[in-house]
Amino acid sequence: MIRIRTLATGVLLLVAGYSTGVLTTANSVTLQAQEGDDQPFGTDILRAYRLVNKSVRELNSLLLAGGQITTVTTGINFFGVSVGGVNAEQDLEEGRGVDPETFAALYADMATPKIAEHLDYDEQGRLRYKKNVIRIYSKERLRTLFNQKDQLDVRSETAN
Repeated sequence: MIRIRTLATGVLLLVAGYSTGVLTTANSVTLQAQEGDDQPFGTDILRAYRLVNKSVRELNSLLLAGGQITTVTTGINFFGVSVGGVNAEQDLEEGRGVDPETFAALYADMATPKIAEHLDYDEQGRLRYKKNVIRIYSKERLRTLFNQKDQLDVRSETAN
């Protein structure tokens, strides 16, 4: 009986998903760039991005005020915000690796001046901070952060 319910539920979800896709496709508006317009994003995408960016900035401010996030690069660390904060400065100082976004931003020459003065490259072209090669977080640390992100997703649903 349970197998039949599971199969029926699966079929129902498949049909619902297909129907939603067909209806969405039928009612969707094709976004086309106007001649001479090199902007690849439509107005709907830009509006949604603005709302997300505003929310991320607000969350970043709260995390900064609470001491749950520090940054060593310019701009907002979306990854750090999404997992509830990372201490990129302490991570660098202790040589234990940094989060993926900090890692990429450091390689893209986006370090804050305070950090940039301690950066250089070794003979193999690896970026170093105070003569220690900068690495990305370990697999275990990344898993922990993604689990933390999942918990934030769950807990945020019940926050009022």
